[in-house]
Amino acid sequence: MSVIETETVESPRLILSKLRRERPVCFRPEEFFEDNFDVDTFLALNRKSFTLESLKKDLENYSTTIQNSLVELINRDYADFVNLSTNLVGVDQTILKLEAPLIDIHADISIISQSIDSEIQLIAQKLDHRSQIRNKQGILHGLMSIEKLTNKIEQLIDNQTEGKESLFERVASEYSQLQFYVNKNEDLPFVMNMRPRIKRISDYLEGGLHKSFKSGLKNNDKNSVTQCLRIFTTLGRVDQSEQLFADAIIAPIIEELVSKENLANSGLAGMYSQILDALPAATALVLSLTSPRKDNELRSFDFMSNATFPTIVSKICTKTPALFAAGDPKQFQKSYKETMKFLSGFEKLCQYKERAANLRQHPSYKNFISKWSLPIYFQIRLQEIAGSFEHQLLTPFTFNTEKQKCNDDISSDTGEEYQLPVSEMLELCIKRCWDEDVLLRPLTHRFFKLTLQLLRRYAVWLSEIPTSSEELIISDICKAVHDSHLIVEKVPDLVKSLIADKVPPFDQTEILSISCKDIQDSIPILAEYVINEVTKNCEKALEQTQAVPRLYRRTNREMPTEPLGYVSQLTEPLEVHMYSSMLPEGVKTDWCSRTAHQIVTRYGETVSEILVSLRKTEDSLAMLKRGRKSAQTAATSNTYTDEDRIRAQLKLDVAELGAKFDAMGIPKGEEFEKLQTLVAKR
Repeated sequence: MSVIETETVESPRLILSKLRRERPVCFRPEEFFEDNFDVDTFLALNRKSFTLESLKKDLENYSTTIQNSLVELINRDYADFVNLSTNLVGVDQTILKLEAPLIDIHADISIISQSIDSEIQLIAQKLDHRSQIRNKQGILHGLMSIEKLTNKIEQLIDNQTEGKESLFERVASEYSQLQFYVNKNEDLPFVMNMRPRIKRISDYLEGGLHKSFKSGLKNNDKNSVTQCLRIFTTLGRVDQSEQLFADAIIAPIIEELVSKENLANSGLAGMYSQILDALPAATALVLSLTSPRKDNELRSFDFMSNATFPTIVSKICTKTPALFAAGDPKQFQKSYKETMKFLSGFEKLCQYKERAANLRQHPSYKNFISKWSLPIYFQIRLQEIAGSFEHQLLTPFTFNTEKQKCNDDISSDTGEEYQLPVSEMLELCIKRCWDEDVLLRPLTHRFFKLTLQLLRRYAVWLSEIPTSSEELIISDICKAVHDSHLIVEKVPDLVKSLIADKVPPFDQTEILSISCKDIQDSIPILAEYVINEVTKNCEKALEQTQAVPRLYRRTNREMPTEPLGYVSQLTEPLEVHMYSSMLPEGVKTDWCSRTAHQIVTRYGETVSEILVSLRKTEDSLAMLKRGRKSAQTAATSNTYTDEDRIRAQLKLDVAELGAKFDAMGIPKGEEFEKLQTLVAKR
């Protein structure tokens, strides 16, 4: 690149730099260098931030700077510009001189190109013609081969100068080649005319081969069976040989063993056992010849998956359809487990893991498994288990006969005794879900979900107790709380022990803790209800407190020495419903403390009202006495006033209340100290 070109390319950058140094502008000058620069877009973007006047002014300044820079550049490189114009003199004449030769060359090249294209097209046509000839030669060769092989096979069949097995093998080899050519040319008239002869060969080969194969199987002739299997492989009729084996060997055995009579006499387990006992002898020969080793030329056969098993399940489905009915869940569960044991035993007869894997993927295996109506069975068990629990929830505090129904074949020992039948029913239902006579392994996830649903239903029932329309007994609610704590403590370990050997290892702790937390969250609702109800029952005795002033006002009674009977009535509901209940110690202490606090608070309010009223009465009487002249002779030998006796009685009552709390181990707290102070001061 020349000096002039370099300076010309770099000058816009220099101009931009110079412009920025002299005076900032309201637009980006780099935008003019962009390939997709558009005037309308440039104006639309910049007029949002600046006025058209300022934009015009900056553009004029930018144009002036560019023009000045261009003049400076020309002046600086003027000599180069002059030399450039001088060097260009005569260039147009030179170009005109070159034009005519170039046109001639272009014409010659066009002629040559057309000639080459013509030759290429001619060669392509000849190659296509040759390809057609080659195809026709191939067809002709195939037809000749068909004729030749057909004649050869017919001669072998007609002469039969060798043993049948050797003859079948030679015929099969030739027939395989014949089929290759026939399949390639099956639509040609010649092949259509040859069909009767080919069918005669096929019928002969098939009939003789089938007869020889069946004879070898029945006579346990290893050589004959091996040769027949090789012929089947050569002919590509592996599935046909497997069907022959099923019809000739397996079907008679299964026909005898699988029947309603045998099922009634031997039972399902006995029938399955008879089948498994009969199969080894029947399949030993073919299994020994068709092992899936890579060096075995007969490894493509799988008589257990493709022949034996489909025959067995077909007979079972046809002869004993009632086996799959889920109407009797107990019998269905037993039949299913026996069937799974049979399938496990059958897989062992396959001898190789590859064959067992093929068996599980076989359509007949999947169809047989699908016939077992596991969802229907689960629904029946769901209605049985959940129905028993729901029935008990109708009378949650009373035992009913549903317990025995759910507890079928399960020990009723639930460890530490529950206080309510509904709680015991919950544990029995959970155990029922995982009982060996109920659970089926494919339904494990559903029974685990049912377990969680039972726990959730129990939690919902607990939370709905305070809003129940039935008359509630406080002791029953305390029993429910006792059972709730026991369930939260027992159920996680119980469920873990029940499912330990029935499901793959997984962390069920978190899932169970969520269900147990739902039960725990219901306890505060019950606590609030019980505390309020007990407090209401206790407050009924506080009405007798209002009668204390009437006992001593203007009666001249002696100073009291014993508390009144209402104090015992005040704490009796607390003692009966909470202190004597089966609540856990921590819960009992908390509930008793909260109830006692409410009782003391309400008692303090009542005593305060009595004392305020008493003070007002005493003040009124004192004013009245001072206004009477006879007050001087009204003195008696008694030195205690009515207020003294009333306060003394209240003090004894409060002390008795404190003693009651101490006997129950309830902390009295700050409110009780305030109550003592209230009745002690004058």
